[in-house]
Amino acid sequence: MIPTVPRSRAAKAALVLASLSALLIVPTTVANAGTTGAPVIGGATTLADGAGVSWRHGDQPRRTTDLHVLAWNDFHGNLEPAGLNIYGRFAGGAAYLAKAVKERQALYAGRQVTVTAGENIGASPLANGLFAEEPATIVGNLMNVDYMSVGNHEFDKGVDALLRIQRGGCPATGCTGAPYQLANGRTTATFPGADFQYLAANVTRTATGRTLLPPTGTSWLRTDSGRRVGLGFIGTVLKETPTIVTPAGVAGLSFGDEADAANRAARQLARQGVRIPILLLHQGGTQAGAVTAPNTCAGNLAGTDVEKILTRLDPSIKVIITGHTHAEYRCVVTVNGASRLVTSAASFGRILSDLTLTVDDRSGELIAASATNSIVENALNTPGTGVVRQDDPSRADPAVAAVVSQYVTASAPLANSVVGRVRGDLTRTATPLGEHALGDVIADAQLAATAATATGGAQLALMNPGGVRADVKVSDISSGGEAPGEVTYGEAFTVQPFGNSLVTKTMTGDQLRRVLEQQFVGCGGQTNQRVLQISATLGYQSQPTAATCAGKVGEIRVGGAFVAPTDTLRVTMNNF
Repeated sequence: MIPTVPRSRAAKAALVLASLSALLIVPTTVANAGTTGAPVIGGATTLADGAGVSWRHGDQPRRTTDLHVLAWNDFHGNLEPAGLNIYGRFAGGAAYLAKAVKERQALYAGRQVTVTAGENIGASPLANGLFAEEPATIVGNLMNVDYMSVGNHEFDKGVDALLRIQRGGCPATGCTGAPYQLANGRTTATFPGADFQYLAANVTRTATGRTLLPPTGTSWLRTDSGRRVGLGFIGTVLKETPTIVTPAGVAGLSFGDEADAANRAARQLARQGVRIPILLLHQGGTQAGAVTAPNTCAGNLAGTDVEKILTRLDPSIKVIITGHTHAEYRCVVTVNGASRLVTSAASFGRILSDLTLTVDDRSGELIAASATNSIVENALNTPGTGVVRQDDPSRADPAVAAVVSQYVTASAPLANSVVGRVRGDLTRTATPLGEHALGDVIADAQLAATAATATGGAQLALMNPGGVRADVKVSDISSGGEAPGEVTYGEAFTVQPFGNSLVTKTMTGDQLRRVLEQQFVGCGGQTNQRVLQISATLGYQSQPTAATCAGKVGEIRVGGAFVAPTDTLRVTMNNF
């Protein structure tokens, strides 16, 4: 528990007593274009619209079969629905996602494959994080997941921890999550590992050059005529993973170019007779403007990292399931005459993507693909100010609900303990210059924990904005029944679920200036603006639109005193 420091900054509404530390809209369905040029991106505009692409020219085959891929991404161990919502609906939670998935698996019988595009674990709420990310893996087993790309958060606790999640076994602290539910209805005292296969085509061991996990996985399905058709899944994670994961988590690993790795894997699949490669890409785009439905595409992908990957993919890779950005979309992207279907399913199990792959029965060729994103609803009512979610048990899978209950109950004594209070909402709503109240309060808490000489002698603290995962609101009430304004351990853990340690180091004024410059695109290799959250002791002039990096940061003061380039300062940050 880290106490807060009283502050005078007017932007802060409250005090906290704890902290854990070129676009063109095209028709929804397009035929594979025969022209070259800039990417053409299109999609649906409402939930009812379809989004699809056809690769068949001339006469259609007499017989076709529809195969299905069920997909989601960025679950992050969100076992409980809590207050999760999207598009005016309470949505998400493991039991509700499980029922939606199982119903479609039953509907499609042996003609479906279930996959996710990374980050099933990591940055999880307490009910999952307290048990070493095991519960989310058990839930994935019960949902009959087949393949999963690694995401950057799969590496949060390092290679050995990830491999244990895949293979099973107990950590040094023991299997604290036992008994573990198995898919056959039995239980075991030893963590069984994942029944699904993690894929990582662009992650290799630096010393050997060998992939850490299999690059591909293939499911063989049958068409109406009995022909066996292979769906080959390729898993890749964003190549920048080492820059957004604690160094210890990726020690000894190399992260290669996503498109290069996917193309190599597609060629490998082709040699195995697999003609329908599907990329599970843990990288994505974002919705643009006012988004009103989970199936829109206008403004997505153009100019993003994922678009750059799409422009370099082998034409045989016609279906891409993305993640990482927690956005939802269905897009048809045409680059140099090659059209592709690209999907994403938001995060936390709130959206389920259902991809339909139409296959020529005679040749086994993929001739069309389409997708639908559906909201995974979980309540009898809808969100609103002061509204308490009313559970709809008819939407929940009983087996998964029992697993969720097991771990929520086990974590409840710690989760429901009150560790602080707030007088007003602390949110991640940013000012025009990028600061937000909650991030700055966390930085104050970090400073308070390390200001004493014995704990570091810190003079200022910095907090990375991506490490702040939830708001703290007076109205937040957990299952522990705490009073309005009381902050529980579970709520605080949800804000910062990484288990990072605090580090205090000596920096010169010049080093601090260069750190502040690196908040902006084009400075120090930065590709996205990431404005640090700062303690009340630090103030600086900021001009993000300045033409040069040096011009973006003006005068710097710490404790009210001007900082010269040669001055030395004690600075606290988390070890991320």
